[in-house]
Amino acid sequence: MAGTLAALAGGLVIVVAPGRLPALLAGGSLVLSGLLQVGFARVALDVPWGGAALWFRTTLALALPVTLLWVLAAVTLGRPRAADLSRPWKGYLLLQAACAAAAAAWLLATSPVPAAIDPAAPGPRGSVALDGAARGVLGLIALNIMVYTVRFEASYLSLPRRYRRAFRPALLSIVVGSVFYAALAANGMWSGRAAPGDLALGAGPIALMALFVPLSYVRGRLGEARLAPATHPVTGTTSFFLAAAFVAGTAALLWMMRAWGVTFGRGLWLVAIGGVILGVAALSVSNRARRRAERALAPFWQDWRGAYRVVASRAAAELRACRSPEERIARVPAHASMLAQVAPVTLFLLDEERTSYRAASTTLEVLPEARVAARDPLASELRRARRPIRLLGSTHDLEYVSIYVENRAALAACSARFAVPLIGEEEMIGFLLCGPTAGAAAPAREALLLLRFASRHYSTLLERPIGSGP
Repeated sequence: MAGTLAALAGGLVIVVAPGRLPALLAGGSLVLSGLLQVGFARVALDVPWGGAALWFRTTLALALPVTLLWVLAAVTLGRPRAADLSRPWKGYLLLQAACAAAAAAWLLATSPVPAAIDPAAPGPRGSVALDGAARGVLGLIALNIMVYTVRFEASYLSLPRRYRRAFRPALLSIVVGSVFYAALAANGMWSGRAAPGDLALGAGPIALMALFVPLSYVRGRLGEARLAPATHPVTGTTSFFLAAAFVAGTAALLWMMRAWGVTFGRGLWLVAIGGVILGVAALSVSNRARRRAERALAPFWQDWRGAYRVVASRAAAELRACRSPEERIARVPAHASMLAQVAPVTLFLLDEERTSYRAASTTLEVLPEARVAARDPLASELRRARRPIRLLGSTHDLEYVSIYVENRAALAACSARFAVPLIGEEEMIGFLLCGPTAGAAAPAREALLLLRFASRHYSTLLERPIGSGP
């Protein structure tokens, strides 16, 4: 049922969604994913078992090209022309296409091993045994799943604001499906078997994708989106970190199982314990790791009632009453200083040539002659982080040492202790350099939260013409 629903939803995307090539690839991927789920359901329900093994092998031959099509859908989102793809992506796609063709030919040309089904295996119907070729295909499938998930997240972070909102439902469903199928592929590689019950559980993620992907591509017109000029790096995504941890953990688990002769469950516990120990050590010695941990945990312990969002929104109403863009620009630093109790505050805006950010207004007595190039470390890090960053200014803060060296003139002129990006519809239009909180040597967490939420209103108001409404 879920597979049929996904096939129909994919057809809807192909026929109705605007943005021909990205929508065509996403819709085609969804159609074929639905057919895959139909095949897996056939494996789970088939009697006798010999037929199930053949169905599984045939479905697996289709699975690798399907994941490759998802990779193509991910890399063309926001880049609809083939000429927009970089050489590494073209090389990866060609290599995977060759592997997919070879794997499909091998799986379809060879017959399942005679002992393909083990009725004594756990579960009501046993499990399908996997030979070396099938396990190799599962490895390539897992690789493709991680690649397209990372690319989709990087594209999401690089889209204009309205398209990010439109993409969230589809991205959520894609991530859920990726986690399920990557875990399923990893389990097959480790155990050498595929449990029909596990295959049947794929109906849930596939149904979720069937509901949310059309919502983003048809109603949200995601196929028409174009990436912002400054794209988010793939290596800066959460999915990339999780994929790297998954690969490292898998390699460690397989090595322990072979070298020490431990069981899968015990090896998994040892890898988990080792990961916790390494994580605690990293948090103890690395500023970068602590910042990443704070960002990951922020939604759970910062402003869970939304009080800071409400305060920032109400305070920004004062700026909406300004009668000219110049008045808004002049009043933003004083407004931010009053809201978060920080001083001084200097507003930097992107110049007309879009090559640098220059000081536009400040709470200082004299506007500093400060400039930050668009490619400088400070601007690059703010575009990447998309949230306020602390500027400790100490030599042991290795993550931001390039900022302290190359942008020290601007930081010193503005007495900066942290920076707040102003992310516009398509790019970062400016940022705030703020001094410490009143009576404190370092910015308080409350000030960072207030300015983080207020910066969204500042960006909107600075981009929006006067008189265009709230």
